[in-house]
Amino acid sequence: MKLNIILISILLTLSACGYSMRGSISIPSSIKSISVTSSQYSELVDILNSSLNSSNIKSSISKDDDMHGIVILSETFNRRQLSINAAGRVNEYELIYSVNFELKIPNKKSIKDRVILYRDYSFDENNVMGNSDRESDIQKGMMFTVSTLIFNKLIALTKKE
Repeated sequence: MKLNIILISILLTLSACGYSMRGSISIPSSIKSISVTSSQYSELVDILNSSLNSSNIKSSISKDDDMHGIVILSETFNRRQLSINAAGRVNEYELIYSVNFELKIPNKKSIKDRVILYRDYSFDENNVMGNSDRESDIQKGMMFTVSTLIFNKLIALTKKE
């Protein structure tokens, strides 16, 4: 009996503080489906579609004007040196992820926006394979962050309807 009371109080506390599983989104119930498109293959589009599907919202590639839409116009990853050691070799890199996107709200003017994220990491010249894995993981995390930012912007615009 005590275990049930403890479990229920933990669940109530988690739900009251706004906790949600990573990758889950809270789209208003007025949105039943969202079109997610890009002119070229984009892993970001896959992440956006996966988040929608896990939240039981249909994703589509339709360009229908009567449907909410997210269009990825362009995205780029750039890398630059942040610091070098005494031997002139790179110690740190900075990754820059830039995404231009357009949000389409039915019966409203579409809105274009841009997100730029910066992340840095240490570079070990003795572990090149580990560095490429680390960079790949950071890029993936940046894409998840951008997808969340895009959904938050869409939700904010939808609430203004």
